[in-house]
Amino acid sequence: MSEIILFFAKRVFFPVLVLIFSVGRCDLAEAGKVSVVTSIFPLYDFTSQVGGDLVDVKLLLPPGVEAHGFSPTPHDMITISKSDLFLYLSNGLEPWALTITSALDSGKTKIVEIGKEIFPDIDDKVKGGRSDVEGDYHEGHRHPGRDPHIWLDPRLAVEMVKVIAAALSDIDPGHAEMYSSSSRAYIKELSRFDRATEESLKNCRVRVIVSGGHFAFGSFAERYDLTAVSPFKGYSPSAQPSPRAIARLVKIVRKTGSKVIFHEELIEPKVARIVAGETGGHLLLLHGVHNVSKDELQRGETYLSLMERNVQNLRQGLQCQ
Repeated sequence: MSEIILFFAKRVFFPVLVLIFSVGRCDLAEAGKVSVVTSIFPLYDFTSQVGGDLVDVKLLLPPGVEAHGFSPTPHDMITISKSDLFLYLSNGLEPWALTITSALDSGKTKIVEIGKEIFPDIDDKVKGGRSDVEGDYHEGHRHPGRDPHIWLDPRLAVEMVKVIAAALSDIDPGHAEMYSSSSRAYIKELSRFDRATEESLKNCRVRVIVSGGHFAFGSFAERYDLTAVSPFKGYSPSAQPSPRAIARLVKIVRKTGSKVIFHEELIEPKVARIVAGETGGHLLLLHGVHNVSKDELQRGETYLSLMERNVQNLRQGLQCQ
């Protein structure tokens, strides 16, 4: 069915978009600001931190919409076509981005695949990923595919900020020094958070992050010498956990003595509830920061505020001193 939809999208949708795109765009000289559209929340927040009042940043994902199941509308395509810059993480994480980039005029809208700027092979490696729950977690970290949720490692978030600053400077060279200055200031904040998190998670009785949601915290776990396990195979948004994988997760919970099952944002935690029911544990949110809810957006949540709350929940779940 997905192949049929893609066929008609190419034959019908794309030609219409070409006509729409010819209507015009918000030029930098007219708007007075660099117009940026970002795919997911981390890119939105990072760009806002770097660009400040010099940029007009729009988040493509509507508040409360889960990133993996998103599909761009014709209105979204028009908005992106009028922008100076479109930022997304990777074709592996956001397969719907291919619909957008295939239709855009790269001579008018600069397109940057952030993940590929940091890991040139990220799209290839994401396809083969799987979660640690399929192997013996005592073996350590298993990385047959790269976890695309690289923003959850603050050190990789720093690299993402550098890429964004460079892209903004390329489009708006007259303000390059301002972008450089604001990115350096924000990188200091990220580095302080990284050091504080390393200290906070140093002495924890449990070293395994047990998640009932999709596998997202591989990069985070690797950074802080933890292991992340999930019953979902790989990183595909359409993946479903097998009964065997859920049963193995229950065994891991019992073996580690964990009392907490983490669940992801914006998705009903059905699997996490099953595991908690089998083990007598309780649920805590571990926010993947893909997107935010309407309430979180209204509260002014940021990447750092969400990550700081994650660390608080991890300290509780991992029984840290």
